Amino acid sequence: MRILLYITCVLNLSLFSAQDTVKITFYNLLNFPAAQQDRIDTLKKVLDYIQPDIFVVNELTSFNGAGLIKNNALNVGGVNRFSSAVFYDGPDTDNMLFYDHDKFTLYSQHQIVTTLRDISEYVLYYNEPDLASTQDTLFLYLYSLHLKAGSQTSNVNWRNQDAIILKTFLVNNNRNSRLIVGGDFNFYNHTESGCQEILYGQGLYLKDPINRMGNWHTNVGYKNYHTQSTRSGTGGYAGGAHGGMDDRFDFIFISEDLMSGEDGVLYLENSYLAEGQDGNHFNQSVNDGLNTSVSQEIADALYYMSDHLPVSMSLVLGGTVGINENHIENIGIKYNYNTKTLSLENVNDNGTLTIYNIEGAILKRASINRKSSFTLELNDLQFGIYIAHVVLDSVQINYKFVNH
Repeated sequence: MRILLYITCVLNLSLFSAQDTVKITFYNLLNFPAAQQDRIDTLKKVLDYIQPDIFVVNELTSFNGAGLIKNNALNVGGVNRFSSAVFYDGPDTDNMLFYDHDKFTLYSQHQIVTTLRDISEYVLYYNEPDLASTQDTLFLYLYSLHLKAGSQTSNVNWRNQDAIILKTFLVNNNRNSRLIVGGDFNFYNHTESGCQEILYGQGLYLKDPINRMGNWHTNVGYKNYHTQSTRSGTGGYAGGAHGGMDDRFDFIFISEDLMSGEDGVLYLENSYLAEGQDGNHFNQSVNDGLNTSVSQEIADALYYMSDHLPVSMSLVLGGTVGINENHIENIGIKYNYNTKTLSLENVNDNGTLTIYNIEGAILKRASINRKSSFTLELNDLQFGIYIAHVVLDSVQINYKFVNH
């Protein structure tokens, strides 16, 4: 009995040690560093507050600016875990990716050329604790966009053209899962052709994680989600737009699999937000009086750093749970989050199926008894990540799934 208990404890540790939650932030930096390079200390305050694991920016104006961000805003105060992508000086302002290299490795990057500004693709893979032994990991595909500003028809059409370029690239290059598409889109409402293209174009669907579609421009009903402008009056530090918080220009769109977790990465529910947006500053500066979501120091930093608010969200991810592939070529296991059932196919051995939560507690156990197919109903499971541990005569299988 003691031996069995010890084995169970070891199993639980191995199942749940690879779990991780990472925060991703997109931020339009307002022509940094060309306009007021001394804002770097202000950016440091903002990043110290947000604590992103992945930081993606728009309106970067130089290679020097990328170095300032990495060395003077991220890798400071004893921190030395952030690396950056290669800086490409394209037309107009540029994008850049910074990432925690303890958690991620930059696998590749690519510039998607458009007439106004390049769209940047960054492919990261997760440094899973058991990566060396499993040789298997999760890839994230991040895209940084800054589409044409303006409400005129020509500007709307321009945004749509660039959105088509992005979606066509995704489809042509088989990019269909673990997609994170963020930046400054300059959309005024969700019916705009470019927004519809981002959401549904080319048969590849992307999601707004908070599902707040509508006419965002100067609409008080969306005051909790506006990202521009942090300044109500003219003459803001480093220039930029004014008029107060009344537009939702900045977004993070994600592929459908991230909403369900079916591909090993799950959007963390309620994690999406515009940093510093408390819903009480419609048509006002973000630091006008009390800001209930951040301190006065951070509200001031957001005001001085940019005319946009940073947008963040978190993902839950982890290693592919190990399986003994030498013995299960013909065994299929799959969780259907729509019907809340876990199914096994081609099972010809006696065995047991045990469901664990991420803390390692046993929630349900069933006997299999040489059935060619087996289905377990899991309607009582709450939202979260679980492990199915299958023990058969000839093999053990660990399978991670998400109930959403």
